[in-house]
Amino acid sequence: MPQKPRTIHPNDAQDERLAKLSLSAAYTYAYLPTVLDDEGRAQDQPAVLNGYLWPLRADEHATDKMIRDINALVEAGLLCRYAAGGQDYLHDPRWKARQKIARPIRSTQPSCPTHYTLFDDDTTATLTKVSEQVNTFLGTAATSIDEAKIRDSVARIVEDVTYLIDPEKAASYGQKVRDFFTKTSRAAGESTPDTSGNGKSAWKDSTDQPPSA
Repeated sequence: MPQKPRTIHPNDAQDERLAKLSLSAAYTYAYLPTVLDDEGRAQDQPAVLNGYLWPLRADEHATDKMIRDINALVEAGLLCRYAAGGQDYLHDPRWKARQKIARPIRSTQPSCPTHYTLFDDDTTATLTKVSEQVNTFLGTAATSIDEAKIRDSVARIVEDVTYLIDPEKAASYGQKVRDFFTKTSRAAGESTPDTSGNGKSAWKDSTDQPPSA
């Protein structure tokens, strides 16, 4: 189990969802981060979790109470349960907002398919916005600018940032940016960067309406 310091978010005390639950569930929620890994995940093993969170009160808080606590937290949307590879897991959907981990260690537990998909969708939308901003910059910059280098630099930045969150996705997200630029360039019939000084790049003109992800 993790040994890094965890924090209790000050907003937890004002969370109406948590206020409607029993004190037992609230206690479990407050101390659950001490057994979640650096990405807010753990195997869904109530007996094990109970032993870590209620070690000196096992006589008054047995495993069945831990099961009720977790069920209540899941129903309130404070925790999420999921299965992968025949094993049950749970995680805190708001983990990144509630915990700021110094030098986080990548989780060995599989990610939640529901919330991971949402993250993927959000990232795709963000990449589109980044591409549009680069497009605007190139359209207003000097015509002698090396557009190919700018595009590649943006892709590399995306890869570096994504690597900090999910190393396995870094390359694919960088490629999404490159593919986006390639599609818009082809749509405009541009085979090479326009550095002729004859005006704005046709690649820029083609991206007023970005393609769907």
